[in-house]
Amino acid sequence: MPPSTSPSATTAIDAAAWQAWLGRSETVTDTLHPGPLAGLSATIDTALFQPLPGQPVPPLWHWAYFLAQAPAHSLGRDGHPQRGGFLPPVPLPRRMWAGSRFVFEQPLRVGDVVQRTSTIESITHKQGRSGHLVFVTVRHVYRICTQPNLPVHALTEWHDIVYREEPPAVVQAAEAVAQADTAASNVAPPFALNAP
Repeated sequence: MPPSTSPSATTAIDAAAWQAWLGRSETVTDTLHPGPLAGLSATIDTALFQPLPGQPVPPLWHWAYFLAQAPAHSLGRDGHPQRGGFLPPVPLPRRMWAGSRFVFEQPLRVGDVVQRTSTIESITHKQGRSGHLVFVTVRHVYRICTQPNLPVHALTEWHDIVYREEPPAVVQAAEAVAQADTAASNVAPPFALNAP
């Protein structure tokens, strides 16, 4: 099989440069309002969940919070905020959730003000049958802000992200579309509008 000719395959994978991102952290705060939980319940078509103040948030439903509020012009091709800020600028185009691990210590509750501190723990480059792979592990620590300056540790999550190359079929299809667009731009329009 010939090597991929995708732009990602020809981009230098400089894993050493990304080591500067190790240990980088950011902290955000969110209030666990009932609306996102009711919306998630409807989305996954469970029995209608009516979250009440103080009610425990079901395990993993904390994912309904801490959503990035990035303006559309700053999003990458994959719909996520462009890389190079908190996450390293990995040039591979496909970002995927590779897995998570959890330690639950205290329940999060509806109405809690929660602080999440995210830290980049590891960045690993591998070569697989499908091409280059870059794994980034982010540790998220969730603390309930019950009293000022005395947050209560509730949950630790390790989030594994994998960046991959485009499969050859996708690259070929994108190249065909680009060629068709180029050919179409060289055709004279059938009519021209003249200003009055």
